[in-house]
Amino acid sequence: MKKNIRMLAFDLDDTALDGQGRLAPETREAFIAAAEAGIEPVIASGRSFYSLPEDLLDIPGVNYAICSNGANLFNVKTKECLEAFFLEPESVDQIVKLADDYLDTMYLDAFTRGIPHSDRRLLDTLLANDKISEHRKKYLRKTRRAEDDIRSFIREHRTELDCINYNVFDTSLFDELTSRLSSEVEDIYFTSSIPELIEISFKESGKGPGLRRMCKYLSIPLEQVAAFGNADNDAEMIRIAGAGYAVANSSQVALDAADIVIGPCWENSVATAIMDIIDKTSIIP
Repeated sequence: MKKNIRMLAFDLDDTALDGQGRLAPETREAFIAAAEAGIEPVIASGRSFYSLPEDLLDIPGVNYAICSNGANLFNVKTKECLEAFFLEPESVDQIVKLADDYLDTMYLDAFTRGIPHSDRRLLDTLLANDKISEHRKKYLRKTRRAEDDIRSFIREHRTELDCINYNVFDTSLFDELTSRLSSEVEDIYFTSSIPELIEISFKESGKGPGLRRMCKYLSIPLEQVAAFGNADNDAEMIRIAGAGYAVANSSQVALDAADIVIGPCWENSVATAIMDIIDKTSIIP
């Protein structure tokens, strides 16, 4: 019996994009084919809206995005924010206060209404930082607005923050920081997409809740969603979808959440899986 898949929810970095952050022609064509078959392709990313790849937003049929780990939903063609959750101001103060104990070992990012801002110190030291991949360095330089005093910027915008990121290059601090966030900061959700990043947003965020809200907006049941991801922040989305896919280069958390493990991102495995879904799907209005 054919499945009735009506939505594709797909992570970007190291999932739909290859290991260098590029969108392969095969993947682009697969998204177009899905849309033409009546299946809604939906971006589901930890990226802010205004750091999504332009060549992805231009694809016919890709109309919606879950951004900032579910903190907001966007119509990508009109750039309308359909729904947004902001960090509570008290949470923002607690997050910054905690970060002040690691002033010399951690850099902050802040997303305000889909716009990404970073500590200028992070951007100024990218070239010498051997813990960041070359394609991530390029991505950060291209998308981030540099702030000379990121902490003051965060405090000034404390009522309109989609998320705050801790860039932690001493990964021995990771468990300590996540433990302190759990015990010292209220009303937050936090996750990680790469080993040196802790991504913090409002407690009702997350790609899983974001997917639920997008399904409600588009009137598509969760069981008619195929979700693709690779990292810890994708796991809940993968788990709750009707069909959950993890690429082979995924974290163990994402692999454990998946119904199906496909090839690695650099083999255009998402494109292959989408074409297989199209072939096996019977759209029922």
